[in-house]
Amino acid sequence: MESKLDAATGKKAGRLTAFLILFGAFLAMIAAAAVGIGYNIHRYWEDVLRVEITRNLTQKAQMFAVRVNTDHEHKIGDLATQEGQLAGARATVVDTNGRVVADSEVQLSALENEARHPEFVAALRGETSVVTRKRNDFGVAVLYVAVPVSGGAVRLAYPLADIDIATAHARRVLLLGSAIAALAGLAISWLAATTIARRA
Repeated sequence: MESKLDAATGKKAGRLTAFLILFGAFLAMIAAAAVGIGYNIHRYWEDVLRVEITRNLTQKAQMFAVRVNTDHEHKIGDLATQEGQLAGARATVVDTNGRVVADSEVQLSALENEARHPEFVAALRGETSVVTRKRNDFGVAVLYVAVPVSGGAVRLAYPLADIDIATAHARRVLLLGSAIAALAGLAISWLAATTIARRA
């Protein structure tokens, strides 16, 4: 009787040991894969989205510049407001001295001379400029595209919060997939451990 009990106890202990070893191996593989994939997905999504947003915003800034150069029927403030709404971005127009003459979101009296910003420095030299920096008040990265126009320059500013939202979503999907894989590993480990114990 005791030998049978000892054998049963030994099988249970062996099954538990095998289960823990197999499940631990599954968890280690899942964790390693999740970390590697998560890092690559984050970099991939960020790079792809940044390139696409930059391309689109540059095109819109160039169209904004064309309209400022050719549309003489509307006031410059109205053009900035309309183009800002169309682009989903903040639109700004400065003269050759960097003084803001129109802005779609901020009162002119609250704005300082914009000539010190690198995107306007380049645009006032006749170059299209793309710059990313963080707003001091929100801490959100903002993409700035400035394009030269006759008598100054125009700029579109677009917050890059969409990149953070997209990467956060990808991270949640990855975590969900890892949790499902862990559950599958749990079931497989238990079945394998049971099979090994029966054959022992």
